[in-house]
Amino acid sequence: MRKGFYFIGLALFAIVISAAIQSADEPQFVKGELLVKFSSGVTTQTIETSISQLGARSVEEMSAIGVRKLKIATTQSVKDAVQKFSALPNVVYAEPNYIYHAFNTPNDPSFGQLWGMNNTGQTGGLEDADIDAPEAWDITTGSDQVIIGVIDTGVDYKHADLAANIYTNPGEDAWTIPGDPSSGNGIDDDENGKIDDWKGWNFISDSNDPMDDNMHGTHVSGTIGAVGTNNIGVVGVNWTVRIMPLKFLDSDGSGDTDDAIKAIIYATDMGAKVLSNSWGGGGYSSALEDAIKYANDHGVLFVAAAGNDGVNTDIIPNYPSNYNVANVISVAASDHSDQRALWGSGGGGGDGCGLVCSKAVAATPGSNYGPKTVDLAAPGKDIYSTVPGGYSSLSGTSMATPHVAGAAGLLLAKSPDMTALQIKDRLISTVDVLPAFENIVVSGGRLNIANALQGL
Repeated sequence: MRKGFYFIGLALFAIVISAAIQSADEPQFVKGELLVKFSSGVTTQTIETSISQLGARSVEEMSAIGVRKLKIATTQSVKDAVQKFSALPNVVYAEPNYIYHAFNTPNDPSFGQLWGMNNTGQTGGLEDADIDAPEAWDITTGSDQVIIGVIDTGVDYKHADLAANIYTNPGEDAWTIPGDPSSGNGIDDDENGKIDDWKGWNFISDSNDPMDDNMHGTHVSGTIGAVGTNNIGVVGVNWTVRIMPLKFLDSDGSGDTDDAIKAIIYATDMGAKVLSNSWGGGGYSSALEDAIKYANDHGVLFVAAAGNDGVNTDIIPNYPSNYNVANVISVAASDHSDQRALWGSGGGGGDGCGLVCSKAVAATPGSNYGPKTVDLAAPGKDIYSTVPGGYSSLSGTSMATPHVAGAAGLLLAKSPDMTALQIKDRLISTVDVLPAFENIVVSGGRLNIANALQGL
């Protein structure tokens, strides 16, 4: 099994400190695989000759960004192959197929109210330490014309609190049984290369069933868009929206670069304007950066979790949130007292190393931060939301990210012509500026969607 992308959230697993430490170790990658980009204008014959001469074979091409996935002989090391391909004059870059992991950290279960939406002090925190969702809902509660792609472990598209807000592909014939992916007509109706992709796609199995077999993607989706005013469970930032399930993380929360790339390209091509990315942990990948640039070129906002190691990402980068692409908005986590979220017992506050942390794991692990590389904070500790078959409370920058992705959705519902960069600027420039976040995130504050909607 290929292991990969950490959830940037506190799940119900206790394997936790090792996940936090991994970001400091040498990045893992899939054995026997490379991602290679050849120069534009190079003939197919030249490419195939180069690949063959170096003992590799092409197994997949991501033509949208000009990247090929190669298999190499089992006797050849990935590092050696990267060096050999990188030395070719017709190669732009060659890199391993990095492995990523869900950012799991210890969970302090809390099945309380949605303090991140409207904080009255009901969980013992600070009144109004929230995103002012009720004030925003006086302006808009969302739109079924807005598509938000959730790139994650999949989504429980049968969940009673999500089903009505799940994206369906208008170009694909509906499944005969709405909850059964096998009941499609077996035809690629819209000719996009995916058969019966009526409710998104599973990039691990290359199938039309993006069901969540973990919980993470469903939890993220509930914060973005659990159905409002249905007298069931919770409500998302958007009462009405279209959530596109894009599964590239498996039941262990693991996935790899090429599946992440394909998810980004698919969502972009299928009309998503916001992508929610609560994952990370691999090394710097030019191919993944190219995919994010592809989304940027098509006007798609890429919302990314900053990570859970309690470190300054100006110094210790976290990917994908650290990619220097205009459409990336990096999100830290706040707690119910408007402090930087820390994991475990206790409240907010510092981790004892100020702005110059040089270790991957701080004295008290918490939300990552960065005065140059993290844009804003959002509620991310003890967040109650949907999980397959029910509800649960999780913590992490994974949980902060969908608050921002959801806020972007509300902006698009109110002003559909806003560009990704306009949305990013609006969200950053309208935060509640707070002492706890001054000089540790770009905006100096925590998301306030009501402020962002004012005047549109």
